[in-house]
Amino acid sequence: MSHLLDRKRLSISARLTVFAVVFLGVVAVLGALSLNRLMVIDEQTEAVRDRWLATARVLNNLEEAVSSFRIAEADLARSTAAREVTIARLDVLRREIETLGQRYEALRNGDTSRASLAGFTMAWQTYLATHDAWLLGGASGDREQQALDRGFDRSIMALDVMADIQADAAEFEIDRADRLIDETIALTLAGVAIGSLLVLTLLYRIRQTIAKPLAAIMDALMRLAAGECVQSVPGTERRDEIGAMARAFEVFRANAAALERAHEETRAAQKQAQSLARHDALTGLPNRRVFSVELQAAVARSLGEGISYAVMLLDLDRFKPVNDIQGHAVGDTVLCEVARRLREIVRREDTVARLGGDEFAVVAAADGGDPREGVMRLASRLIAAIREPIAIGDGAVEVGASIGIAWCPADGRDAESLLRAADIAMYRAKRDGRSTYRFFEQSMDEELRDRAALEADLRKAIGEERLEPHYQPLVDMRDGHVYGFEVLARWNHPTRGWIRPDVFIPLAEQIGLISDLTWSLLRRACRDSRQWSDDIRLALNISPVQLKDPLLPNQILGILAEEGFAPTRLEIEVTETALVSDLKTAKAILSSLRSNGVRIALDDFGTGYSSLYHLRELKFDKVKIDRSFVQSMQTSSDSRKIVDAIVSLAKTLGLPTVAEGIEDKAVLDHLASIGCDFGQGFYLGRAMPAEAAVERLDPHDAGGARGAA
Repeated sequence: MSHLLDRKRLSISARLTVFAVVFLGVVAVLGALSLNRLMVIDEQTEAVRDRWLATARVLNNLEEAVSSFRIAEADLARSTAAREVTIARLDVLRREIETLGQRYEALRNGDTSRASLAGFTMAWQTYLATHDAWLLGGASGDREQQALDRGFDRSIMALDVMADIQADAAEFEIDRADRLIDETIALTLAGVAIGSLLVLTLLYRIRQTIAKPLAAIMDALMRLAAGECVQSVPGTERRDEIGAMARAFEVFRANAAALERAHEETRAAQKQAQSLARHDALTGLPNRRVFSVELQAAVARSLGEGISYAVMLLDLDRFKPVNDIQGHAVGDTVLCEVARRLREIVRREDTVARLGGDEFAVVAAADGGDPREGVMRLASRLIAAIREPIAIGDGAVEVGASIGIAWCPADGRDAESLLRAADIAMYRAKRDGRSTYRFFEQSMDEELRDRAALEADLRKAIGEERLEPHYQPLVDMRDGHVYGFEVLARWNHPTRGWIRPDVFIPLAEQIGLISDLTWSLLRRACRDSRQWSDDIRLALNISPVQLKDPLLPNQILGILAEEGFAPTRLEIEVTETALVSDLKTAKAILSSLRSNGVRIALDDFGTGYSSLYHLRELKFDKVKIDRSFVQSMQTSSDSRKIVDAIVSLAKTLGLPTVAEGIEDKAVLDHLASIGCDFGQGFYLGRAMPAEAAVERLDPHDAGGARGAA
């Protein structure tokens, strides 16, 4: 019971429930046992009444009937006056005795504990035989009377024996009932004792586990209320209601100190939040918000005190390939190191901030001497510091910085204007070769506005399909016949005239319209090719941006199917630089195209990574030698050697080669002599409209490819 009421295991409610269940269980068990015994006593009493008393009465009736039978015999022997009546009475008694015997056997019902009627039956049958013989002899004679007396005595004796047996059995049942009554009384007394013990145990446990702990807790609380220092409230280790109450009071006691600590932590968190709101989470530099505030303050000082400030906008060069190829973790390391170097160079009174991505900004007050000279020195130091290799693990990466510089208040009298001017200057620095700096000039703004106008015109031209496909012949070096055309975009602007592809193609990539332009050119080229024979191929350049789109094969093959152009007639040209940012996706795209019959050519080979790994893994159908090497073959022995090496390598790998930029016969002859398979260039044919391409395929012109310049 003590184990069940263990305060470390059960709550008070559970302990009281356990006690009630145990108490009720004991009462129920004792009640069940007592009831069972009372039922047994009742059964035994009924047995004495219904079995033993009933059979005793039958035996008594038998004895009386046998006695009456003997008396009737005696009457018949003394007087024969009423012989017939007496004999009839004897017959009635005889049948009565027989009926009583049957009734006894019915009551006995095979119960071996009751006396058997067999002894009486045997004596009675012998008696009846003597009786019947006596009647046949005339019912007279002393000798016969003696025989009848003996038969009667034996029958009565048999009944007496049976009566004694019945009496002994009845006495046994009565004794058994007495014992059960005594046991029931003892069991009841034991139940009362156990119940009393349980009640006393409960009272003791309540005092020990409830009353005393409550008194201790109340004492501790009163001492707390009085201002005493109480280390802890007793009873917190308990796992019941009192323990819960003690722990609640313990929490209450500890809350004062906890609230003070929380207050301190809140102040620290607020301070950290303010710092995060003002600083870049990655580099720790002030963020764009702080930079804007500092720049506005500098503008105010410049306008109010006449101090000049330089606003410098820095954008990292070659950072995107590092971030894309080596991962964002390496990119973050580069940004943090660049931020550290900027902090070391910029003066304490100046502001350096990260505006986002790989873009940083500096606000620096002009020196006392020549302000422009001082800013130029600062810009040069920043570029030199950023250009230094950045250690990454066992290797290093190199990035650069293009810087645009605007003067306050000369180039702007508010923060927005100054940032815009610095951004324009930074764009010019990138265009002029990167890793350099440029001061803002008004002409740059005009140029930027002109670029914005050109961008708007390009959007409109692509939407209205005003850019036209032109076709530059691809010539087989072995016999000079045109086997296909490279599709090139041409834009005849309504006011600007012909716009160079190296101007509008990068612009289309930047504004996200290169895919629209490519699909428009491909559709029109497929339609123009209907005028050609079915063995003439088309070559189409794919932008690096497009090569990242997993849906590219579906788009190309869908257009070919719609226009009825066989995929085996199309060559897709890609550059190595388009592959490195996501080689896995590019490989899947090119494999899908090749499996549908489209040929794949590696364009501008020799200017990028020139990786043999790419040649092996991507299974190109053709290699195109970059025009820069072909055009300088006559003046540079190195270029000639590079071209010879590329052709030799391609032959070793079983790849056909195409030379771009063939502009004179000497170059053509040399390429043919070293085994270059195909060529294109001004000498073999300039890019031309579809009508001219049809004429270029005319049989009269197909035989001499060299005169088409």
